[in-house]
This record gives sequence, C-alpha cells and structure tokens, in this order.
Amino acid sequence: MTSTGSLLAYDYRYKRNLAELRYFYVLNPSSPHGAWALREIIQPAFRALHAEYGVTIEPLAYGDVPEHLPGGVTYVIYGPTNPLTMPVEEQGYLAALAAAGARTNVISAYPLTETHEDQPDYVRAGTWVPDLCDLLDINAIFPDHLDLSRGIRTNTWQDVHVNAIGETIRVKYQPTESADRGDRAVLERLRHEHSQDVAELARVHREHHLWQRKPYTDGSIMFTHDGYWFASQTVTDKSRMTAGDFDLITSFDEGAASLTYAGSRLPSSDAPEFLMLSSLLSMHGRRPRLIVHFHHRELTRGARYRDLVTDARIEGGRFAAGRLYFRELRQKQTDWFIIREHGMVWTGDSVAEFEEYVHRVVTPGA
Repeated sequence: MTSTGSLLAYDYRYKRNLAELRYFYVLNPSSPHGAWALREIIQPAFRALHAEYGVTIEPLAYGDVPEHLPGGVTYVIYGPTNPLTMPVEEQGYLAALAAAGARTNVISAYPLTETHEDQPDYVRAGTWVPDLCDLLDINAIFPDHLDLSRGIRTNTWQDVHVNAIGETIRVKYQPTESADRGDRAVLERLRHEHSQDVAELARVHREHHLWQRKPYTDGSIMFTHDGYWFASQTVTDKSRMTAGDFDLITSFDEGAASLTYAGSRLPSSDAPEFLMLSSLLSMHGRRPRLIVHFHHRELTRGARYRDLVTDARIEGGRFAAGRLYFRELRQKQTDWFIIREHGMVWTGDSVAEFEEYVHRVVTPGA
C-alpha cells in the first residue's frame, strides 16, 4: 500500500545484499499486545530471516527515526495498532518514518466482539486502510489471523516474514543478467510481438480492478515459449504496463534457486513458481502460453469459489511453489485456483481466453 513515487525510487535492477539493508522494530506503547507481538510475531519472523539471509533486527524506541541509508533500504516493522482508530500523533510518527526513507510495515490488531466476530466498523477497513496507507506512505499487512485468546484480528509471523522479504530483498532467487546479444535480440522481438497482448492485459486489469493493494505490487504475468519465457518485471504497474516492462528469462536451475534473464529490471518475484509450473505442465500434457497471477478484493478472501482455495498457504517466490501450483491444478481439474489469503492463478493460451475467464468467473454479468 506504499505510494508509487517512493516505491519506484528503489532500485530493482539487481538483488539487494545484506550490507544495503537495515531492519528495525518499534512497539506501539499504547497497545496491550506489544510484548506478545514481539514474542509471537516479530521475533519468529526475523529468526527465519536470519537463518536464510543472515538478517538481524534492532529495536527502535517509539518516536525515534533511523538515519537515512543512502543507496540502501531501511525496513521498520511497527505495531500492533488499530488503523481504524489510529490517533493523529501516531499517524504523524509513521509518516515521519516514511519521510526518512523507511519502508514501514504495520502489524494490525482489530478488536473482536465477545462472540469472536469482527466489530461492525471493521467493514470500513476495506477502503479506509488503503487510503490511510497512501496518506502515510506505509503498508498495513492484511490481517487474516483471528487470535481468539487475545480477541483480535491480527497478523502472523509468516505475514511479516513474507512482507519483509518483499520490501527489502525483493526476490528469493539468485538472478544472473545475460550479456548475450542473441538474448537481447530475442527480448526485443518478443516485446514487439507481445506489445498488443500486454496492452490488452493492462486494459483488462484496469477495467476489472485486478489487484487488492496496488497494481504495481500485486500480481505478475508470464508468456511461455519453447526454451524461454517472457515475464513481467518487479514493480510493474499492471494497469499501465507496456511490453517494455517485461524481461526475457532464458534458463533456470531449481536446485540452485537461480535464473538467467535479459532486461532492465529483475523479473517478477513470482518467476520461479511460474517457470516450474509451465515446465511441469509441458511434461504432463501441454505447456500453457500464458500464466496470470492477480488479486481481486472480493474473490481472494471472499465467499465465492471456496472449493478452489488451497488448503494451506503457499509461499510464493520459490520454485517449490510451482510444484504445489501444479498439484492444485491437477487435483482440482481446472485451469485456475485461489491461493489461500493471497491471490489467484490462471493458466491458458491467450489474452482473449483470459478476458473471457474474467467476465465469466471474476465479474459475472460484466
């Protein structure tokens, strides 16, 4: 939910290294859930990040703002808080963090009723919270977890783990940029061949609002070809994208969690699972020519199509996720499914097929 301007100010041409990253946590002194959030959410998330990436996190006192890190990324996890009742002083502090260049993620805590239901005013969060995040230049992580013992709707440590990676390291694979002239020539040819396809996909995303947070953070697209893949880049605004926002992926290695690409920015963070999914489908039938991952405010977490929601969360950005995607499609015997608490994945052969699917399934009657 971070604003376009500050988000695009970060350099997504390469993967960040540890020396360029700093991590802090700030506990909301007004929350009765602070010590619990530190113990059950923040610390487990960063233990996992440390084990995988060597990341460490430091405490920051409420009201303090870390110094700007030129050329790097400063990440702050803050909370818990109720965005619907956040006082002006607290809003001012979060805005000050953003103004200093910190990528600030917020842990939410919405009180439940005595019968463990959402309070009546929680319905306002669907519009109020995105607007507040735009105003303050922060990201309130979507709270799917109901903690009945504490009587709150809140986040899990897995939520923080995934969001911290997305805000800082950005991609979980090891990228290598190709210097081959032939790869560059193929990229330019595919950009020409797919220019109209991409324009039509942008139109469909605009007309049907196929994102939940922002069109440049949610979703990704891949056109598959025999021997290479044409994939959207990181931080691509799907509502305004052009073929210039796509890369050529020439090869990948699941064991090394790596891929080789040609383009101006890193490929989408979803590239590993798409590469694996397209390869598995080609070995067990026929490779789809188009894969679209998108979000939809009603369907991602709504009541419709619950039979097509995965039983468990699937962490994106990893090759192993593509194997789980393949299993979902085979088990459900369909060409699309909903990732629990995340978004939707569709496979097919053309933009026209995708638009027909959107009219039929996502927005029937449109």
